[in-house]
Amino acid sequence: MYPEINYLAVLVASLIPMVIGSLWYGPIFGQKWMDMVGKTEEELRADFNPAKTYGITWVFALIMAYVMAHVLGAWNDAYGVEGWMTGVQTGFWIWLGFVLTIGYQRVAFENVSTGLWGLNTLYNLINLMAMGVLLAVW
Repeated sequence: MYPEINYLAVLVASLIPMVIGSLWYGPIFGQKWMDMVGKTEEELRADFNPAKTYGITWVFALIMAYVMAHVLGAWNDAYGVEGWMTGVQTGFWIWLGFVLTIGYQRVAFENVSTGLWGLNTLYNLINLMAMGVLLAVW
């Protein structure tokens, strides 16, 4: 049996990383992030293609929301759990098991600083938990 998916909730949840990202990599940590990647705002704008960048980012966020909706549905079917805290926990466990661990490979093998890894990883944790909450309560 497959869980019932609320496609409108998946669509709205896919926009969460865009909203959080615009704040996270803008007014909150934008300058710190640019310093960590060693780029100026002018350098970033020079090669920036908004349609391509945001389009691909949104498609991946849509996939992420769709998969999370399935995980939440499966947890509900298997254990009868639902509600906002289930969304928070689902986001956390997906982050811990996959994002945190796989993301660290960039530190280990690509010489990415732990500071940049931490900043990006925390952004993903907040996204996953927010998406989980929205999908769990809608």
